[in-house]
Amino acid sequence: MKKILLLGLLGLSIKISAQNADTLFVSKLKDAEWVKLYQNSTKFNVLKFADGSVLKLGEKMTLGKPSGTNQSNQQMAGMFSSTNHTVNNFSYIMLGRMGAAMLSGITFLPETFKGREVELEDIKFVKRNKKATEAGVMITFNNPGMDITVLNLDAALQYGELINQKAAMTSDQALAELQKAKTKLDLGVITQEEYDVIKKELVKIIK
Repeated sequence: MKKILLLGLLGLSIKISAQNADTLFVSKLKDAEWVKLYQNSTKFNVLKFADGSVLKLGEKMTLGKPSGTNQSNQQMAGMFSSTNHTVNNFSYIMLGRMGAAMLSGITFLPETFKGREVELEDIKFVKRNKKATEAGVMITFNNPGMDITVLNLDAALQYGELINQKAAMTSDQALAELQKAKTKLDLGVITQEEYDVIKKELVKIIK
């Protein structure tokens, strides 16, 4: 009887943890045991990246710039004629939400959005079916008129289409900052003491 009760409580605790989904861990999206706890389209309040940085609903990220050759032609109407010109589009970010896009087709975010700060509105857990051992994350930003959806978070971050302002500094970034500080020291912009403080913090990151 105790064994049955214990198993029942264990099952209940797992069910409750899935219902009260709070933090989506990017590092666990390939963990089959963790992935099976959640249903497709489960919404989360917090997104925790592999580098430990955390982003909550209502906080902001920055749109970078288009990463490749995803281009389209745009027609500009004039008084007597119209002209076509090429527009660069984002490859991993779209205008609107996926539900509407499935009906009307994907409209990739145009280059004019680069550099904008956008507010996180939705964090959604996505997997192909109930038996999937891996999952993805789809995030949506609030944008007046039409929301903005990130189709592939990993790729968007990797190729600079999306910038996590809270991301931990990489080794290369730390090295670049140290080189800048050394240049400032050589030019007399900062003192040796100020340089030493900067160096002490950055060498912890440089591998």
